[in-house]
Amino acid sequence: MPEQDEFMNLSKMNFDVSEEQTLILEQVDRACKAFRPIEDRFYLDHKINDQVKPFFAGAHLLGLPVSRKYGDGQGADMVTYALAVERIGREGTGLRTFFSVHLALGEMTVQHWGNEEQKERILPPATRGDALLAFGLTEPSAGSDPASLKTYFEEKGGKYYITGQKMWISLGSTARYVLVFAYPKGKREGMCGFIVDTQTPGFKAELIQHKLGLPTADTSTLYLDKVEVNKEDVLGPQGKGMSVALSGLMNGRLSVAAGCVGVIQDCLDESVRYAGVRVQHGKQIGRHQLIQRHIGLMSTNLEAAKLLLLKAAFIKQKYEEDPKNNELRDVTDLACSRAKYFAANASFDAANRAVQIFGANGYSLENRPGRHLADTRVTMIYEGANEIMEQKLALGVLGKGFEAYS
Repeated sequence: MPEQDEFMNLSKMNFDVSEEQTLILEQVDRACKAFRPIEDRFYLDHKINDQVKPFFAGAHLLGLPVSRKYGDGQGADMVTYALAVERIGREGTGLRTFFSVHLALGEMTVQHWGNEEQKERILPPATRGDALLAFGLTEPSAGSDPASLKTYFEEKGGKYYITGQKMWISLGSTARYVLVFAYPKGKREGMCGFIVDTQTPGFKAELIQHKLGLPTADTSTLYLDKVEVNKEDVLGPQGKGMSVALSGLMNGRLSVAAGCVGVIQDCLDESVRYAGVRVQHGKQIGRHQLIQRHIGLMSTNLEAAKLLLLKAAFIKQKYEEDPKNNELRDVTDLACSRAKYFAANASFDAANRAVQIFGANGYSLENRPGRHLADTRVTMIYEGANEIMEQKLALGVLGKGFEAYS
């Protein structure tokens, strides 16, 4: 046997979870376990879960990625945040959507682009759960093509007046502030981001009913009729709203990827449990080779998705520390997109396989695989549809000059 000092460990790679991370993740785990029966009840009743905000505010988890300077911010790095959202994702995509929108699309975007006055005004109540945040980008005719927004603003007397419609907005009916994106009236350039107080006259939210999944999540259509905002409510540089929006989507994609990893884990756990107790043809179904095939593929996709997530979160943290590095921004964007694309598809596949393992019982929403199957379908649409993600990832390899849209 060779002596230990004959080799050098040149690698800086480390997959260990630190003691500090463990404490945070244990806190998240305890909260999720306590909240599961509450989410179960609301899911089966097909009602929006209005207990998420007070429960997780009480657990001090609504400011995970926010600096400790602001309210109940916990100052978690991106890897810790991703691991926390992964755990939350096991409880369901509806619950995880709440965190993706309020924390990633909302808090992280304000923290990155907001000036100090905006951060002091928005983040403390957001981290305490006193004011939820939403992200108003998508419109009836502008989904994968945000450049085609029709919402517009007019400037009069030092104020802005926003008119338009936003659709499929998570937390739209419960948020106190919505980050709204709009063009100057009559123009197709100079998009701006605004922090809109939903209590302002002219703002209206309407719940979207009859969704395929996510029954516990607030999904709404927003109507803005000359909603007044001050110049102090412009988020980011004037006319750079597209950059702000794309930055928010990057945050959202990391969160979706993390939650989808959690879904795969829960589907695997449920499948292993069920395969050990369900008996058919005289033996546990886990001893049947085709059931083993499902479980083997799920476990492999889980590891692959988790590695892509950890890499994306690690790179995202580097970018957070060097936000003016445009090259690093592009690398981060691709990493988050890749993790989101793979994990979203793998989570839907895992849910489908778990339903198959459960058989007829999997078709019931009383069991978790059926809920995951209904809920994860949207992860292949929002925060970047599969087709857009595939083009983005291909362009990252092919390079500029191969853009499908220019």
